[in-house]
Amino acid sequence: MKKLFLLCLVMGVAAHSFAQTADLDVTVRELTRQQAAVGQLIYLENPSIGLTQSAQTDANGKVLFRSLPLNGTYRLFTKETDTYLESSADNIDLRANFRRGVTLLLPSKREVNLAEVKVSTSASRINTTNAEVSSEITSKQVEELPVEGRDITRVLYRLPNVSQATGFFAEAPNVSINGANALFNNYLIDGMDNNERFLGGQKFAIPVGFVRNVSVLTNNYSVEFGNTGNGIINITSKSGSNQTTGEVFLLSRPGSVIDAQTSYPLRDLSGNQVKDGFARYQGGFGIGGALVKNKTFYYLNVEHTTDVKDNLLNSPQLGINETVRGTNRFTYISGKIDQFWTDRFKSSIRVNVGQVAIGRQAGGLTGGIAFPSAANAQDRNSVLIASRNTYTTDRFASETNIQYSSFRWNYARPVNPNSPDVTVQDPTGQSIAYLGHPGYLFDSHENTVQLQQKFSFYRGNHTFRAGAEVISARHRLFGGVIPTAVTRFG
Repeated sequence: MKKLFLLCLVMGVAAHSFAQTADLDVTVRELTRQQAAVGQLIYLENPSIGLTQSAQTDANGKVLFRSLPLNGTYRLFTKETDTYLESSADNIDLRANFRRGVTLLLPSKREVNLAEVKVSTSASRINTTNAEVSSEITSKQVEELPVEGRDITRVLYRLPNVSQATGFFAEAPNVSINGANALFNNYLIDGMDNNERFLGGQKFAIPVGFVRNVSVLTNNYSVEFGNTGNGIINITSKSGSNQTTGEVFLLSRPGSVIDAQTSYPLRDLSGNQVKDGFARYQGGFGIGGALVKNKTFYYLNVEHTTDVKDNLLNSPQLGINETVRGTNRFTYISGKIDQFWTDRFKSSIRVNVGQVAIGRQAGGLTGGIAFPSAANAQDRNSVLIASRNTYTTDRFASETNIQYSSFRWNYARPVNPNSPDVTVQDPTGQSIAYLGHPGYLFDSHENTVQLQQKFSFYRGNHTFRAGAEVISARHRLFGGVIPTAVTRFG
């Protein structure tokens, strides 16, 4: 089955950036009179990638720095003049598909005798650029918050208009926006598609270690995003800089040794229930830096999780009552290379590979008659390869993005694929054992190609934008019923 979605070709005056690079909209005002500072020279620097720019404010006291890379953090500043003292705004983070607004206040240069100085600050940030209703979590905030299993989606419950979802199947997406069905969220990485198209949800469950920031758009977002009538979860991935940074971690959740007693069922990262004694072991690393200073940057992240879980196998008629151990395995590998060919031309390539195997061993959570020969596993394997190329001038900007992705969801990979599905019954017809193949197939394969072309034209105080996106997806679904047999015992 092949689906072709030709999304929007829109053009008009807009305040929202179409680029995975970002714009920085700066307003400069006098501190005392709150009037526009006209003709003031504004400097922008990002030492982590060797970027330096400057521009003069216009008649409205504004400067627009266009198509900035997402690597590192930015600093805005002015130098002391005959009229004003110096001023600065530091540690400015940018995210994909957004124009950030910053107001810089210039203190007038004069002598005043002060009896008292009071300094105050506020962590609040109001979006004065457009009508988008959104919220954001940075990587620093994620590091300071408790996150179960380093799963970034479990941090989002702390944001406004976001709540935990309960789906009609265990593996359903766990984030609901504005109370709507979680299957209809639009998941993006660097502004590009990350949606599984059979039932909904993520293809690649990006881990904490590869996240620069995550934004949740709940209302009034640009037509650029589309593909949903619900909310948008847009993750900006990490990039390298001139400074080599990284992390190495090893985490353990040993289970019953430290677990408190609870009457509520626990769930693993896949959403399936587990019993007391569930244990988790995680390890991984991330490293980023420069291959060529100010030119070529890299970031690599590898994370693995193993869950250990027990089921109970009990069949009194057969004298069986034992604990059966199973495992879940999650491996996520992500890499990114950014290349600055010139000041105007930049490229990047990103690769994400996910290998997930959710074990379904014998028995059941509180007891069951499925024997080890009837065990199976659920596979959720994904590959995303994305390339971005941007070219900018003072009057024009172009961005060309292409991504290939594949996703395989094998819902019941059997331990014994060539055996029949066998049910053992006692003389009364009561089932006392399940053996062999689990009895059904559900194996979905998806291959998707995405192409984005975006243009921006700058004329005075106006920005004209146009863009087109094509998504071509091919699905194959394998399924069916396996031959069954019934055997009487006794």
